[in-house]
Amino acid sequence: MKFRFCGDADCPDWLLMQINTLSALSVDHFEEICLAVAESLQGNDLDYGRMNELGKEAKLDMTDLKACLSGLSFTLRSGTKYGVPSHELGAELEQLGLEPEHAARLVSIYSKCYSGLRQAALKSVLRRPAPEDLSATLTPAGLKVSFRLAEWPGNPSNRLAINMTKLQANLLLQELKTVADRMDKISGK
Repeated sequence: MKFRFCGDADCPDWLLMQINTLSALSVDHFEEICLAVAESLQGNDLDYGRMNELGKEAKLDMTDLKACLSGLSFTLRSGTKYGVPSHELGAELEQLGLEPEHAARLVSIYSKCYSGLRQAALKSVLRRPAPEDLSATLTPAGLKVSFRLAEWPGNPSNRLAINMTKLQANLLLQELKTVADRMDKISGK
């Protein structure tokens, strides 16, 4: 069966196991853990001391507690990522075996936190690494641009050089401006 919050794919097996564990929690413990995860996804610190206390109260070992936190994090992030309406998310989780009372609490938290979750997701996705040591040199063939990107995966000190014609340089500049404007609009700047 396909689920919207899983990107119109099957639900991962590990999440099915966590839904069973989450359903075994009391509704109040579930709600508190769910709210803590939603707040942490919005940039607030997760109170690990309180999570440990809740785990002990709910008779969860550390592995099960971490798995519950991961399952809720995945569910909230994926629901936000795929723009799943709260009522659909709740219905899908109930289909997967989450108790209706638990699903209702998760839906309530998801609805209240949705805009914050979305903004946090956009900030983490739509960010531009800053070029460092940027230089441009006119050549007989056009333009040579040399730079290094901060946070370049695998090799942060890798210097990049691009040779292009004047026409290509103008087209690239226009495309970069268009993309930057779109990213700013999406992120609310």
